[in-house]
Amino acid sequence: MLVQKKPGIALLLATAAALVACGGGGGGGSSSTTTTSSTSSTSSSTAASSASTSSNASATATLVGSLGATGWATYGTGTTGGNSATAAKTYTVSTRAQLIQALYGNSATINADGSIASGSLDSSAKIIYVSGEISLNTNKAGTELTADDYLTYANAASSTCASYGYTTTAALWAAYYAAYTPSVWGNSTAVSGTPESARVCAANIQKKVVRLSIPSHTSIIGLGSNAKIVHGQLLLDGGSSTSVVSNIVIRNISFEDAFDFFPQWDPTDSTTGRWNSAYDNISVNYATNVWIDHNTFSDGSRIDHDYPSVWTDSGWTGSDFKVQHHDGLLDITKAANYVTASYNHFHDHDKSMLIGSTETASTTAENPSVLKVTLHHNYFQNLKQRQPLVRYGVVHLFNNYFTGDMSSSANYPWSVAWSQAQGAKLYVENNVVQLSNGTPTGANVYKGSSGSKTAACVTTTSTSTEYCSAYAWHVGNILNENALDAGGAVTGVTTTNVTVSSTPWYAINATTGAPTAKPSDFYTYTPEATSNLATTIPASAGAGKL
Repeated sequence: MLVQKKPGIALLLATAAALVACGGGGGGGSSSTTTTSSTSSTSSSTAASSASTSSNASATATLVGSLGATGWATYGTGTTGGNSATAAKTYTVSTRAQLIQALYGNSATINADGSIASGSLDSSAKIIYVSGEISLNTNKAGTELTADDYLTYANAASSTCASYGYTTTAALWAAYYAAYTPSVWGNSTAVSGTPESARVCAANIQKKVVRLSIPSHTSIIGLGSNAKIVHGQLLLDGGSSTSVVSNIVIRNISFEDAFDFFPQWDPTDSTTGRWNSAYDNISVNYATNVWIDHNTFSDGSRIDHDYPSVWTDSGWTGSDFKVQHHDGLLDITKAANYVTASYNHFHDHDKSMLIGSTETASTTAENPSVLKVTLHHNYFQNLKQRQPLVRYGVVHLFNNYFTGDMSSSANYPWSVAWSQAQGAKLYVENNVVQLSNGTPTGANVYKGSSGSKTAACVTTTSTSTEYCSAYAWHVGNILNENALDAGGAVTGVTTTNVTVSSTPWYAINATTGAPTAKPSDFYTYTPEATSNLATTIPASAGAGKL
């Protein structure tokens, strides 16, 4: 099925731009102009459905623009997404198949199981308006898929997968739990054998369905207040540090429940073992100049609390061993650079945001020269940790609002807000943290520890100890209506190998000596006072708030 196109949209957008500035602040970036479209679209032989199929979609909603990026996303070439798209490259989509065709310039062929058989991602400027709810967990016919469906598809596609003998996921998991229970398998080696191989078969089919790659020069924008993408992952990843995607804008969409039917038990993770899942709502890996604004992220109705440990062995029954079906909400890793996340609502999740996925530096992935990220005016609500966790990143957090519940009985009991690890360089100003059911201290908000990989980083990057080390500056932050910091440091928190400095960033191309730069050396911004953030941020952050 070809994706519906909106004739005359260029004129509409020009009119909208003339009427309203497309800023990234609360309420900015929208127009009072509304559109209704009911245009027929004929599919080609490579499209998702037959050539005789017509698409008639209608949407009446406030237009949101692609312009107004702030922070690191403005650096270098800037971030405008598909703002220059022609009418032919401006789409309204309401199904997964339509979204795929918009991303692929109507060149995709979709298999019966929902995986993409062929086609080329379209890197020309495009605007994709999302109307209503789209599930990424559907087959070609648009049917919502189950775990058993993926196992069936895997067995049909591969005689090797079929030979493992599992026809239901209930049987697969019964064998998996029996084989890898800690008292049987131990925790010194990764799992292997028939149940794990069968799990991988089904997991690989799910990955081909629920993970969609986003090409350069793309804007994905929700129409109105109810645009939603559920049960899958948007992947911003060009594949390598020399082949990045760039200039991507994602605004005004609720992202919910990127559910992994086939998480893996890793006995070696954290020394005692953990369940690991594969999907973030959005992953920004090999990508530059990205603006993620006014979106909402959560686990939806399938919360982690509902999936407790399956192990009965003593010592493996606690909350650390719950079966993890969700990974991050928004993860920014590898060689991602010049990213801004603003006015988003992140809520009800465990590991919320990761900036840098490893402490081992690489010239082609995580290292001190990349992962430049700005987080401002976001609402972090009912989250456990990683708000964010930063490795190597050059990160600016300002005017964010954090709320959480310290009670162990909470669905997502609070652990910590932002954490600083190997080589991270943080500038943290005028944020507000409000915690209930406890007596929080600075240690409940910030953790800083770096240094174990510094020497290896110096060798790998051919730079300096200072460049590979961690620096931080905290100023004007509030915890439960009291000052969180003094003299640039969080009060009462002891860090390891983190240097307090009011200029914790390096100038571009500088790699030696102490850092000498701060956010205002790279972009213009004005931090707000903290007094009203508890009111203004919940009112303005998230989808439907433009």
